[in-house]
Amino acid sequence: MKIALVYNSLTGNTKKLAEGVFENIPEKYTKNIFEIDDDFDIELYDIVIPTFWVDRSAPNAKMKDFILKLRNKKVFLLATMGFFPDSEHGRDCIENSLKLLDSSCELIGYFICNGKVNTKLLEKMGKIKTNSPSEEAFKAHMLDSKNLIKYRILGEHTNDLDVEYASARVNERLLIEEEISLL
Repeated sequence: MKIALVYNSLTGNTKKLAEGVFENIPEKYTKNIFEIDDDFDIELYDIVIPTFWVDRSAPNAKMKDFILKLRNKKVFLLATMGFFPDSEHGRDCIENSLKLLDSSCELIGYFICNGKVNTKLLEKMGKIKTNSPSEEAFKAHMLDSKNLIKYRILGEHTNDLDVEYASARVNERLLIEEEISLL
């Protein structure tokens, strides 16, 4: 099996997750890691692991375009997000990501973990003039004191436990694919 892990990172969290998972993929597999802007031929790989940060409840724009172009691949989605993966928002992020996969692809798994919220984004949001009651409500929600506590604590992710857990999930699915291929 030839495996390509392709990542895009904004704050460094996704890069940490991508590199950690890649290092933990057993050497028995042919594997390569690429940053989304690298020059590579995805057609050379059987399994693709798009690794992305969540933006507006979906993969960031570059990764979204990459995922939409995948054909006839086994895919494991790996992501970081600036909120709780086990929240309704987290479920929406996964569902929106899954909808991007072409029907010719086979999903073999996914993993999403906490990541930092870009503090510059929060600062910028605090200065934005709102044009509607819904924009004002969204701004107030994002900058609510309870959410600011959550973002501060979530900023301690991506950590070694996140990498370990994601690696275990990826490696389990690779083993399943390997054993199925022997049938």
